[in-house]
Amino acid sequence: MRKPIKEIENVLQNHGYSINNIIYEVMKTFKLKTLCRQVGFQKQAGYSTSEILTLMLMLPLMLLKSVHALYKSEFQKVTTMKKDSIYRLKNSEKMP
Repeated sequence: MRKPIKEIENVLQNHGYSINNIIYEVMKTFKLKTLCRQVGFQKQAGYSTSEILTLMLMLPLMLLKSVHALYKSEFQKVTTMKKDSIYRLKNSEKMP
């Protein structure tokens, strides 16, 4: 069995197994908002790029394989964001 990664172990010890806290710590550690701004991933209106990316990063944690699966599941209530916002970002030429 692999040894736990120290950073993940610290988050779990400090915050328990609350998924919200874990996601928040990951976003803070990797400075997702700052990274999005630095590379120019900014939307003109609506939800921010970091909000959309956060939702997309949560999909595997909810055991969902796609955006479509999110909106067909009970997890659709975790956001007021419409799927079009996600697809526009995913299909953007500026987004690698």
